[in-house]
Amino acid sequence: MEAVSSGPHPASGFLSSFKRRLSSTLKFQWGVYSKPSPANTLEVFNLFCFCLIIGAAIGGLLHVWMVYNLNYQPFPSMVVSSTWGCIIVLLLLLLHPVRCVLSISVPSLGTKQGRKILISTALVIVVTSCIPNMTRNLSRSVDMIKCSSHSTAERILASTSQVSNALHDMKDFIKTIPNIVNSDRFLKIEQNVNVEEMKRGIRNASARLKAEFKAIQDTLEVTGHVTQKVIASSFIVLLLGSSVSYLVRYLTDLKHDNVCQTGRLQELLRARGVEELPEAYRKRLVRTRGWRMTQIELRRCLWGGTILGFYCLVCALVLGLDHLIYYVLQTSLSWTQDIPEVNTIISLRLKITILIIGLIRKPVGEMNKDYRYGILLLPPDCVRPLSPPDPSVLSTTAALFLTALVMILGEVFSRRIRRKICSSFYRDREEERALYLRDKILLKLEDEGKIS
Repeated sequence: MEAVSSGPHPASGFLSSFKRRLSSTLKFQWGVYSKPSPANTLEVFNLFCFCLIIGAAIGGLLHVWMVYNLNYQPFPSMVVSSTWGCIIVLLLLLLHPVRCVLSISVPSLGTKQGRKILISTALVIVVTSCIPNMTRNLSRSVDMIKCSSHSTAERILASTSQVSNALHDMKDFIKTIPNIVNSDRFLKIEQNVNVEEMKRGIRNASARLKAEFKAIQDTLEVTGHVTQKVIASSFIVLLLGSSVSYLVRYLTDLKHDNVCQTGRLQELLRARGVEELPEAYRKRLVRTRGWRMTQIELRRCLWGGTILGFYCLVCALVLGLDHLIYYVLQTSLSWTQDIPEVNTIISLRLKITILIIGLIRKPVGEMNKDYRYGILLLPPDCVRPLSPPDPSVLSTTAALFLTALVMILGEVFSRRIRRKICSSFYRDREEERALYLRDKILLKLEDEGKIS
């Protein structure tokens, strides 16, 4: 019986070949992108295509951000984003440091600067959504109170007309009695209340109060939009500024962020016969491919978590206040609507008798009449629907803070990635930094007497 030899599966062979080709292509592309100047026409073409893709992506993100977050018009946003996209393509194509700064800005989003952007975004969303909503609900409540007061005042003023009607009816009734010739001698009716003037004063006061609340609400909305634009622009500038500052310190200061135990450093130490690091450097140096965190990195994470918790508490208080105001006002509105109408009755009971010969009383007329009017505390036409809190604000804010929390845990690795990007752009400088760290380790070993 012949033995059938089983060779490698065609699919696995194709997959491994694809991975090798993809890895070599990415390494070649990154080498061209991180190189100070391209060596031939192929590298120039690849660099131009890569910079064009980056510029188009940044321009598209800028357009979406301006239209949907900063509330700009689409056409001006398209012009601005297209202009900046072309500028970025030219800068990336011509300037090697700009490519490095833009590259280290991406992992910088996972560091303190990135958390600042997320926290500021959460604060702006909460402030621009919750505070105007609270102002809107309070303004509507004041409008309902004004409308209710106006309606109550009108009904109270209308009650004076009922009293006047009762007096006029009584006067007319007296005139019907034949024995009384002229009732004006003892019954005079005067009404010195200017009802229309009082109504006009109430309307003017209500209009002034409504205009003041409208002005405050408009001011808060405009201030919120301006603050959102200023803060967002400021933190983008700070992000790029921090990337530039990191690159400058990387190139000018050999001590800056030189705490990584790289493969090149181990090769340099083994060439001098050093196989084991000193105790101090074993705790201080970080393996670039490991998961271990130093004590400094742990303290930095704890401090970042504390600051994040403080800002989270501030946002939670504002969100809670928005929900509390809506709940209290909605409960008060429901309670007020359940109050029944107050009905008032003016009863007029009049009986006139005459005395005959000083002994006999003879009734000559009798009047029984009721005058009704009602006062409703909150008429239906005065009810204004309250604006409930936007549930998307709570979910968006929670997602931003959760992302910031994850970024605190990943900040260590973002810093390591940022350093590796700089080392790939400036290989000669990385060699100098490795030599500097090697000399310090050798000096420490000489002080300890382990090498001579």
